[in-house]
Amino acid sequence: MKSKKSIWCILIIATISLLFFGISIGADNSQKYLEKFKAVEPAEPLLAPDIQVELGFTPGKGIQIGHIQKIQGKVYVIHNGEKVAYVLKKNPPLFTGDTLITEKRSRVNAVMNDKSVLALAPISKLIINKSVYDPEKNARSSLMSVLWGQARFIVEKIAGKPDFRVKTQTAVCGVRGSDFAVSVAPVGEETASIQKFLTGIFLVREAHALVPGALITTVLTGPGSTVGLTGAIGGTTVIGPASVAGVIGGAAAGGATVIGATAAAGVLGSIGPGLATLSMPPEYE
Repeated sequence: MKSKKSIWCILIIATISLLFFGISIGADNSQKYLEKFKAVEPAEPLLAPDIQVELGFTPGKGIQIGHIQKIQGKVYVIHNGEKVAYVLKKNPPLFTGDTLITEKRSRVNAVMNDKSVLALAPISKLIINKSVYDPEKNARSSLMSVLWGQARFIVEKIAGKPDFRVKTQTAVCGVRGSDFAVSVAPVGEETASIQKFLTGIFLVREAHALVPGALITTVLTGPGSTVGLTGAIGGTTVIGPASVAGVIGGAAAGGATVIGATAAAGVLGSIGPGLATLSMPPEYE
């Protein structure tokens, strides 16, 4: 009987704490999430030491799944299973398993066969794991992996099942709308303190406790877009239009916070300028 009372006391205290905690950090937390969309240097180079850089370009194997549309600065592509990074020029084709890497002051955007568009901000790395599109059956199956940095996606709507997913080391994003951005960055001390507080309240298993060097996946949606964000544990957080949410490695996805259309457009535009019209403004060409 005493144990049941103790459990109820913990739940009541946790609920009251969350109410006051949520009021005090709501606005600040959304700002911390937005700060995750700034370029950050990784602890190790995105281009591995054993990768050889080539100025020329050799196509990958298999069927072409898209092509590069715009390049700014120095951008590399590594084909699946290869140890060669080609410096991109003009508008080369893309193939399943291709890895895209951007350096400082560099950007790239690509168009897939289903007319969906992706863009990488400076100091970012992404793998196109899968991109299958059958226009006759109006069917698509796409999977992208953001390993570091920031990426923007404008997913073409189709009549069939959307089946467009983006994964990171800490989360999986199921796309239910068209325009959104994903960031993979270090947690940071302030965000970590929030996670530790929530971890203590919900008694998350020790195996999922925050560790040094942990990463946070942050997702931001544009107006009219919706994304489902799922962490290592817990359910899926539905991120509605013009909102942001995040998830730290080993934890559940946090709640979504509305940031407004203006703030959302600013972040999306900083990652993939001009993507809505499938072109970059002159200053990025």
